[in-house]
Amino acid sequence: MRPSRELAALAIALLAIAATASGPSTAGGANTGGNAGEENALRRSATGEPQTLDPQLWVYGQDGNLAQDMFQSLTAVDAAANTVPGQAKSWTVSPDGLTYTFALRANLQWSDGHPISSADFLYSFRRLFDPRTAAPSASLLYVIKNARAVNTGKLPVDRLGVSTPDASTIVIALEHPAPYLTDIMVHRAFPVPRHVVEKFGREWTRPGNMVSNGPFKLAQWRVGSYVKLVRNERFHQASQVKLDAVYHMPVEDPASALRRFRSGELDIVVSLPSEQIEQLKLDFGSQLHLVQQIGLEYYVFNTRRAPFNDERVRRALSMAIERPVIGTKILHAGEPAAYCLVPPGVLNYPQGGCADFSSWSRARRLQEARRLLAAAGFGADKSLLVHLRYNNADTQRKIAVAVASMWQELGVRTELITAEMKVHQMALAQGDFDVARAQWYAEDRDPVSFLELLATRARGLNVSGWSDSEYDQLLELAERATDLGKRAQLMRQAEARAMQAQAAAPLYYYVSRRLIGSRVQGWVDNPRGVNVQRYLSLTNSISSPAGPRITPASRPL
Repeated sequence: MRPSRELAALAIALLAIAATASGPSTAGGANTGGNAGEENALRRSATGEPQTLDPQLWVYGQDGNLAQDMFQSLTAVDAAANTVPGQAKSWTVSPDGLTYTFALRANLQWSDGHPISSADFLYSFRRLFDPRTAAPSASLLYVIKNARAVNTGKLPVDRLGVSTPDASTIVIALEHPAPYLTDIMVHRAFPVPRHVVEKFGREWTRPGNMVSNGPFKLAQWRVGSYVKLVRNERFHQASQVKLDAVYHMPVEDPASALRRFRSGELDIVVSLPSEQIEQLKLDFGSQLHLVQQIGLEYYVFNTRRAPFNDERVRRALSMAIERPVIGTKILHAGEPAAYCLVPPGVLNYPQGGCADFSSWSRARRLQEARRLLAAAGFGADKSLLVHLRYNNADTQRKIAVAVASMWQELGVRTELITAEMKVHQMALAQGDFDVARAQWYAEDRDPVSFLELLATRARGLNVSGWSDSEYDQLLELAERATDLGKRAQLMRQAEARAMQAQAAAPLYYYVSRRLIGSRVQGWVDNPRGVNVQRYLSLTNSISSPAGPRITPASRPL
């Protein structure tokens, strides 16, 4: 759906939930379906309020974490984020790499008891690529035969290269070999329950309606407070799930999240105040986890707006950003400066397609930036005004203020626009920005996950609106290359073209900063930054029949 339709659907869902949601004490226990009683519940922070609970429509991390808890694809991840069988017990790949055949586990069920068969996956794949669904990240799976043509309305959904020869087998035909397919499917090919989607339409994800097939199922959603999930007793490995419930609690301000961790309200915090990192090492020791991630923080330019449709302007602004200063003076966790779109740590991809100015001195970069702005018509008589949008967090504010100061050296005026995460993300989706903070984590260890951020075909991911035929063609050629060396060479050429254009200005590569409470067991750090709750357990659990403490500002939907 288009952004306006997405907002309308969200509004409908919120109103529906408001009519049915009860307080946390009546959410129902994971095993009894009645009052919770003693509850073995994990409380983890989320970076913002959910945008959607539909597992085929998510883009942002807070929604993806919920999708991973409630749904399971044909493939899944283990505790260390290695790809393993999920709803499929096994799969085979044809010698030419063009056909994947998945065998479903026996006796799979949705959380309402309906059986799961290959027909559910066929319906879900077709829904994912149906243009009416408008799944933002469908392009990540364009490797499936005819997926792009179906997604763009050029072919009917029944021409998609997914078939079901029997009730327990799914066959996926590809356009070209893609060894990363099973990795991407973990997060981007979740099934949805046809019998529920068709019954409730856009309201299928509200509490009371929603049905899932993962280790947890939806119990409550209290806006501003938490989304509560409870153990799905019909999950095929339910006996291995140790938690009764998981509370995903939106806490955008890292300082607030830290205070709530200190007070015992949170077991896991996924964002921490940058300026306190050194003190947190002393205070929490091994509970503080700082891990290099395959993730990128960047500023994205809205190339649909003048003058940001001018490559000279974008390059000048990017050149003026002193990236090492951001890492050493603001972040403090060892984040490397980024001049490339693809972070270190991906497979079969030696880095090399970085910005040409990455090795220049600051003096040279500023001199060239001034020349580019003058050529674009900006100078002493006509200063450039930039509206820089970021989500409301202290670290993001500090970075925005620092970048504005760097741009001021070019005579550029910057107005800062801040909003809560949900509003910020909606603004990006709707193209309501000049320059904006953005981020991306790898769902697999293939470079295409990052290169897709600027592909013309990636309408839901490429918020810059940048479209470049040379870049797109290089990606197409790379996709069809069977030799890994040739493929990497083509992708580096594509990345170099993107870094020349600077529709996205990389800032730094992620180092995750998380506090994992001492009673949390089973947490495994990994470069993908994927940690699903089904593998976690708690020691010395406390009785909490009323759920997490609710602040006066929270309200039921």
